[in-house]
Amino acid sequence: MSFLSREPLVSPSPPKARGRIPRVRSALRFLPAPTDFLIAERARVGDTFLLEALGFRILFVFSPAALASLYRLKEDEASFTEATRTLLGFKLPDALLGGDMGMFHHLFGRSRMETYLAHVEGAVTQALAALPPSGELELFTHAKSVVHRIGFRCWLGPEASTPEMLPRLIALFEKIDPEAAFVNPASGLRTWITRKAPELAALAELETIVRGIRAGRAARGVKAGDMLEELETLYASEPASRRDALIARDVVVLHLASLSNLYSAFAWTMVNLLLRPALMQKAGEDGVIDAVAMESIRMAQRSITLRKVMKPVVLEDGIRRWSLSPGLFVGTMLSVTNGEHGDLSRFDAAHYERTKLVAPVPSREVVSTFGHGVHACPGQRFALSAIRAAVKGHLAALEMTPRFSGAEPRPEQIGAVARAKGDCVVAYRKR
Repeated sequence: MSFLSREPLVSPSPPKARGRIPRVRSALRFLPAPTDFLIAERARVGDTFLLEALGFRILFVFSPAALASLYRLKEDEASFTEATRTLLGFKLPDALLGGDMGMFHHLFGRSRMETYLAHVEGAVTQALAALPPSGELELFTHAKSVVHRIGFRCWLGPEASTPEMLPRLIALFEKIDPEAAFVNPASGLRTWITRKAPELAALAELETIVRGIRAGRAARGVKAGDMLEELETLYASEPASRRDALIARDVVVLHLASLSNLYSAFAWTMVNLLLRPALMQKAGEDGVIDAVAMESIRMAQRSITLRKVMKPVVLEDGIRRWSLSPGLFVGTMLSVTNGEHGDLSRFDAAHYERTKLVAPVPSREVVSTFGHGVHACPGQRFALSAIRAAVKGHLAALEMTPRFSGAEPRPEQIGAVARAKGDCVVAYRKR
């Protein structure tokens, strides 16, 4: 932890976020409402300041020039991968942190999208068929179950989405998933106390499931041409026992990466359509769902764009040049800047043409949904395709009436697209 060394990691010395207790520092004010805290500190000390909390030292930057400089930093200078591993290391077993995160660029290539889309559409059809003829749904809970089905079917094949297998996979994954730590950061205490024992046991059982699916396919002579076979090929040179462990690890990492944002993005897209009947009527028009999805993600985004400094670098914020040393974290929080320019504080799908932001901003980096440049999310195409298919499927199959008049993000959330502060219940009837 960085508090064990008090050497300066940034020069010149930046303003600091206020805190009451040494080493805990700003955490007691930061964790209950991170976005509000950062907005208040920015108003107090300016666009660049140092946050010291729970052993981390993070240089937060918010000016357009600083954001452009942040996104220009190379991975070997200020690493997204190492920052992610550090944060997720509090929850995830070490085995899940040792893989090559660059695999996502390979596995989410354009050539695989047709296979993924077939699985997405099949999973949405299954999810809708499992619903009673009428009833009520809480949109975020329902969206999470749909995306679980989509993800496991994409990574492990149709075998994973059966009524017998899917609940078992979901239960195991929920023991590993760090979502609770992002939505409610204080919840990580349980993981620390148990030394990740539940997570390790769940990962071992997932490995057994992978082995069983592969053995079943081999016995039937099945060649599905899907992600599971891609992963088998990727690890073909490994011993069989280790191969199953590596495949299980990558399935969990893929599911973590997709689920963390996808289900909330899908749910917010549905929320914003249901609350705007005129927009809902246009949902079948070309590009409308994409624009609503992008605007929904922009408004609900609570991610920290975080890098761990790996070698000495310079970051410019338009006023000063800051020299950053290894061990420092540098980043920004998207919810602070995503709505501060022009009329971006309010929802309007016209801010986007399909997936392109057309609202005027001082630089493209001040608004982010899937990141920019070399740090852009490789799963964007998959995510938007999944949202589009899921929304179209639900609008075609269900008549829905919202039982809520508005929705807002949870104030304590840090990381990923926000969950809603309250329930978003809809009454539905199958068409």
